[in-house]
Amino acid sequence: MENYLKRLSEMHAPTGMEDEVADFMHAELEAKGFSVHRDALGNVIARKGKGKKVMVATHMDECGMAVSSITKDGFLRFMKIGGLYDGILANARVIIHAKQRMHGVIGQKPPHLMKEEEFKKTVESEQMFVDAGFKNANEAAKAGIRPGTFITFDSHYKELPNNLATGKAFDDRAGCAALLDLAGRLKNVNECEAILVGTVREETGLYGAGLAAFGIEPDFAIALDVTLAGGTPDVSEEKVPVKLGAGPALEVMQASGKGLIMSKRLIEWAEKTAASKKIPMQFEASERSRTDAAGIHYSRAGVLATSIGIPSRYIHAPHEIINLDDLKQAAALAEALVRGFKDYKA
Repeated sequence: MENYLKRLSEMHAPTGMEDEVADFMHAELEAKGFSVHRDALGNVIARKGKGKKVMVATHMDECGMAVSSITKDGFLRFMKIGGLYDGILANARVIIHAKQRMHGVIGQKPPHLMKEEEFKKTVESEQMFVDAGFKNANEAAKAGIRPGTFITFDSHYKELPNNLATGKAFDDRAGCAALLDLAGRLKNVNECEAILVGTVREETGLYGAGLAAFGIEPDFAIALDVTLAGGTPDVSEEKVPVKLGAGPALEVMQASGKGLIMSKRLIEWAEKTAASKKIPMQFEASERSRTDAAGIHYSRAGVLATSIGIPSRYIHAPHEIINLDDLKQAAALAEALVRGFKDYKA
């Protein structure tokens, strides 16, 4: 699992350019005995078994940026793709996906040159730029850079004390790692048709999952994603009760009810299933966040769905932190729900 997480975290797949992760997921799922294909949008869809259709989705894209213009002096103006906060951008190292991958740094005016009122405010991304060392716009153009060229964070995976790990794009490469582990756990699946999906374009509207579900028509769906973890000095337990190391979180309500809303019956069944397998599980009701489960939940005439959240600190930043035990338990919980759905009474 740790090897999957490291490899996936260090891949680059901003929304709309998921190919690197998609190729890897496709090959790994095929190697585990699944029949795999890709749809028109690029979702990776793997099938095995017969019976009721249980879909497990995890998104392959990450928040990133794209070049919006090039200044005459060769600096790159950019737009954000996905929910990035301006405060985490300044001076981050990035990779520009031109003809060849190139390195750069997000620049802004140094504090020494700021007026007092500027110093007290977060610099907006519109005022920032990427410095890739070009002398002028023509040099950048010759390197293959143009409006729409993708930019991603240049971050690396590291393990920390207490079974923690940090890296880029754990949202949702942690889910991708759990999905691949789940595929291995489903070497023999007789209870249902397991349909494992690596989705595209989650960060900009849950589009891939909704379209995949429209074609699959699942009887039940699970989203594997990260979720907000508290336990830091600036986030109280009252605000975010989910903790690192206490197991995956069942996301019973998303976006204050504007996303997924699990039924009482489904929550009780998931809780009973987790308890029967001795899998620790937390509960979450979020105010703002949504996962692929919401996109699937409202597909066609509606789909019975849930979302398993892997607790993560510093989501949508160049470096996130998760607990590796939570990751493993998320895969175990997904397996229990996939295999146990045959006994679910609607």
